[in-house]
Amino acid sequence: MVNDKGLSRNKKDILDPFVIQQTSKLIDQYYNTLNRIDTQDWTVKEIVDYIQKGKDGISFSMYARKHIEKMKARGQERTSRDYKWALYSLEKFAGDNEIMFSQLTYSFLSRWIDSISQTARSKNKYPINIRQIHKAAMLEYNDEERGILLITNPWPKISIPKEDTPNKRAISPNMLRRFFAVVPDFSRFTHPLQELGQDIALISFCMCGINSIDLFYAKKSQYHNGIFHYNRRKTSKSRSDNAYFEIRVPQFIKPTFEKYLSKNIESPWLFDFQDRLSTSDSFNANINAGISQICKKVSPDFHASLYSFRHSWATIAQNGCGASLGDVDFALNHSTFKLARVYTKIDYSPAWELNEKVIDYVFFSNEDIEKSEDANTFFERMSKYNLIRGEAFICGNRVCVIEDSGFTNVEQVIMKLLVSLPNDISRPSKVQIKITNLDKKQTQLYQRLIQ
Repeated sequence: MVNDKGLSRNKKDILDPFVIQQTSKLIDQYYNTLNRIDTQDWTVKEIVDYIQKGKDGISFSMYARKHIEKMKARGQERTSRDYKWALYSLEKFAGDNEIMFSQLTYSFLSRWIDSISQTARSKNKYPINIRQIHKAAMLEYNDEERGILLITNPWPKISIPKEDTPNKRAISPNMLRRFFAVVPDFSRFTHPLQELGQDIALISFCMCGINSIDLFYAKKSQYHNGIFHYNRRKTSKSRSDNAYFEIRVPQFIKPTFEKYLSKNIESPWLFDFQDRLSTSDSFNANINAGISQICKKVSPDFHASLYSFRHSWATIAQNGCGASLGDVDFALNHSTFKLARVYTKIDYSPAWELNEKVIDYVFFSNEDIEKSEDANTFFERMSKYNLIRGEAFICGNRVCVIEDSGFTNVEQVIMKLLVSLPNDISRPSKVQIKITNLDKKQTQLYQRLIQ
């Protein structure tokens, strides 16, 4: 405290030497604290918050590392790595490996997200990971009922960008045939890279696109009577049915499948992969290295990874074999129809039958789905001179028909159909729409919700 004698005549300046000495020490302490980190782009509020709480506040970095370790202990190793890279990105932006919760303001987080805005997926995935850690900490430290709010929540005001739509990684049937037709180079080693990559790609493709990690950790108890039973490790922790699925091993690939069965009686593992490779990551890396070598033999411009074969299975199942998206999701062991999976005794045979159709389509025909995809794209660019017929259905009953020319795209036809619907139709309703280019004999189906 300072009295009138310690102030200048205009009462604006402090003259008391004791107070000046103490405040100078405090200011010097603040400078030392701030000089340890990069505050160039900080707002005044962020600087004040950091000075007030500083190292005495709650460390976000320390909490995040403990959170990531808990994820690893729960078996979420791959997901924990994504969280680790998100934390690394945030700390790199802050210029410090000790970030406090008080620093995670709207302004700071927005600038960080903007700094990674040019990435394809990280701009979406990293902020979501950091937000999840932040939410977990709020549940642990805050007590709203008692008015204890040690950690503030800036996330409601923050807009997280969507990730870029990935390029479709599906391989055409013709390229698949060429890939699997390659004879790997001779090697004195047992199961060299080319052979391993091609074989696991074949097993994955012919077993509904199963992931390598599910093969790597497969145990002997999971395979009996020609059926492979597994829980998809990627989603087993987040699904009430533990992502359980059964897939029959097709006769077509049984020799390849059984080639890798473990011969060690004492080993619990179904395959011998763990005899040579220590982790599922190294297993996947070896597979992709072998696949890359086979791709170069097919074409210098051909590139693929093991996941490409999962995409390819899904694309061919729908576009080549006429499967619905629901059928494809089911066979890929996606989390669709969560409650149905819990309450229903599942019959997996439809997925097995679809899998056989995909195998037959690729290996026992010379058909290619790319032509039909081109035709669909061409239909979108209809000519105004084409005669177009549009039909609207509700619950299977046709409620409206138009037939005219002058349209240049599908949306124009749909708009005219919806405007022409009878006034007595209840709303909201789902309307199924069939559009036929009568001149080109092409038909496409759509659905719209009318309010």
